[in-house]
Amino acid sequence: MKPFYRFARTVIYPFFLIFQPVKVIGKENIPNQDAFILCSNHTSMTDPFFTIAIFARQIYFMAKAELFKIGIFRAVLNAVGTFAVDRGKGDMSAINQAQNLIKEGKILGIYPEGTRHVEGPPHKAKSGIAYIAMDTKADILPMSIYREGKYNLFKKTTIRIGKLIKYDDLVSEDASVRANMKNIVDTVTKEITNLWEMKH
Repeated sequence: MKPFYRFARTVIYPFFLIFQPVKVIGKENIPNQDAFILCSNHTSMTDPFFTIAIFARQIYFMAKAELFKIGIFRAVLNAVGTFAVDRGKGDMSAINQAQNLIKEGKILGIYPEGTRHVEGPPHKAKSGIAYIAMDTKADILPMSIYREGKYNLFKKTTIRIGKLIKYDDLVSEDASVRANMKNIVDTVTKEITNLWEMKH
């Protein structure tokens, strides 16, 4: 775990205990070891902080390249192990970095919708998650973040962590690459949405 990430976690966790009523369901589904891809809906800029507070192991988030153009954001993102991806451009550098993290047994964090959706149910996952999953052959852990309306301090947030989806259950040797990719996108979208629909 990176030193700054460890420091951030020690600061964030007490903050949420005091100022943010968070209900976490399904922590027993988090693997204690081995690599996997964490996929969640994206509701607020605070989402990574909620996740850091919950997970004992470090998560290496993939974030849109635009955030790295802001000096202070770039410094903080680099310090906690986040790396940039150029959305919609087939960013092979980001995919290679994701592959390396998985090979090293780490957790890769992705918001497969591609952008934030402040209110309402999760949107369909983008095809990027299928590319990354097929390139890394990693299992996927679905998670949902639910709150009523926009994020505010003291507003209740419920985080549900689903069962680990095995990569071998997502792809078939008899299916085409396109069909396997569609199944990954559809399955991830469905699992996150099902968790979100349980609400509080």
